[in-house]
Amino acid sequence: MEKEITVDEALQKGRTKLVHLPMLVTFAIIISSIVLSVNEIVSSWIILIGFLAGFICGWLTWSYFVNKWKVWAFENVRNVRELKRKAIEQKLIWKSDSWFEKTEFKSFEQKTKLKALEKKFLEKDIYEDDITIPKETLIYYSKTSLVFLLIISLGMTSLGIYFVLEKDYIMSFLILIGLFLGYNQIKKLRDNDPQIIINDRGIKLKSEKIVSWNKIHDERVFTQKGGRNSTNYLAFNDQMIDIDELTVKFDELDKMLKVYRVRFENNN
Repeated sequence: MEKEITVDEALQKGRTKLVHLPMLVTFAIIISSIVLSVNEIVSSWIILIGFLAGFICGWLTWSYFVNKWKVWAFENVRNVRELKRKAIEQKLIWKSDSWFEKTEFKSFEQKTKLKALEKKFLEKDIYEDDITIPKETLIYYSKTSLVFLLIISLGMTSLGIYFVLEKDYIMSFLILIGLFLGYNQIKKLRDNDPQIIINDRGIKLKSEKIVSWNKIHDERVFTQKGGRNSTNYLAFNDQMIDIDELTVKFDELDKMLKVYRVRFENNN
C-alpha cells in the first residue's frame, strides 16, 4: 500500500484520468476529422464519423481507466465512503448496479481486488478536529454576489425599456423579469441576519430551530448541474439550501460539517 492519500487528492487524479483524458481523446479525434475534411484529404462525411468515433473512443478511455482508478483510490484512501459519494456526485464514476457501470472494463484481478476492498466500506469514515474552525460559524448573504446580480437585473430592465421604446413589445418581458430579480436582490441585501448557523450542537437555518447533530443525517455539500448551469447546495435530512449567494465557500463548508460533527461526538 502506498502512502495514505486524501479524498481530494484521489478525486484530482480521478478527474485527470476519467474526465480530462477522455475529453482529450474525444476532441482530438473530432478535430482531426475536421482538419482532414477542410484540407480535402477525405470527403466531408468523415466529420460525422469523427464525432461518432470521438465519443465512442472517449467512453472506451473512461471504461479502461475507471477500475484502475477505483482500485488505486480505494486502497490508498482511508475515508472510502466519502470518496465514493463525491466521485459519483462529480460524475467520475456511476452508482453501483447502474447500467453505465456495466460498460466498464474490469479484469479478473480488478474484480478480486474490488471485492476485497468492499470491507472498507463497512468502516465509518474518520475525521479530526481543526482548531482553525471557530466555535460557531455564522453564514450571511454575500453582499458582493447580491450587488452583482442586482446590476444584472437592472441591465435586463433597462434593455426591456429600450425595446419597448423601440416598439418591440415582445421583449417587454425583460422588464418584468428584471424587476422581479431586482426586488429579490434588494430584499436579500436588507436581510442582515445569518442564514445558517453551524456549531458543535447542530445546524440552524434562519427562522427555524437548531437541529442537533444526533438528528442530522446525510449532511453534505454538493453541486447540482443542469445544462450549462450549476448550483452548490448544503444538504442534510430532507433539506437542500442554495449556498451560492452566501458568505461561505464550498470546500470551507464541507470541512465545517465534518469538524462540528466530530466536536459533537467528542462532547457526547
